[in-house]
Amino acid sequence: MFDSEVTAETVIGRPGSHCSKRPYDIFRVPQILQRNTGRKQLDLVVMLRDPRNLLVSRHTAVPDDYFMGADHAYLVLPDRTPTPTAPGILQIHKAIMEVTASGLVPQGIFFLKYEDLTAHPEDVKTLLAQQMDLRFEGRFADFHKGTIPDELHGPLNGVRAVEAGQGRKWAAPRHRKRIIDQFTRFPVLHELVIQLGYEKDRGWFDALLEEGAPAPAEG
Repeated sequence: MFDSEVTAETVIGRPGSHCSKRPYDIFRVPQILQRNTGRKQLDLVVMLRDPRNLLVSRHTAVPDDYFMGADHAYLVLPDRTPTPTAPGILQIHKAIMEVTASGLVPQGIFFLKYEDLTAHPEDVKTLLAQQMDLRFEGRFADFHKGTIPDELHGPLNGVRAVEAGQGRKWAAPRHRKRIIDQFTRFPVLHELVIQLGYEKDRGWFDALLEEGAPAPAEG
């Protein structure tokens, strides 16, 4: 385990087994494997989340704007002003699909829905242990009680208890304008929501439009 967010590309050549956390590594899987000269087994966990909740997510480094959009997200680097130059939901999903179809991870990818992790953290721990032959100490639900390096506080958007029950955070009236805007400008988001199993059709969006004028966006 590492005290900061590192790319697997820089550590896969080290002796022993390692666990890295860097979401944008999904764009670097071929390069990571090229560095894998020791032919280690690469276990890849890909976190999925309702795109609508991602669209209304906030980050402490960007208090006055939504953190992630369909086409971009904010890039947050130490001692620098955040800029909207990081890949957004659509670019990330495209990379996930390309890696999935590439066959580069022959033992398969562990797709983990954020909603399942927050609602059933101990069940997820059991599944990870079984699928990847791992042994965990302590409860996943108690992770925030442990010692977490300062360098990871930012990537974790602060250290807090598991927040279950936020499956429809996007449906709050204050986010209506944001959701309508993003799904109107990027209609492919409808396909993504259905593909990931969060909706069966776009009826939810039609209902949102019928609710009337959206309320002003706020915190």
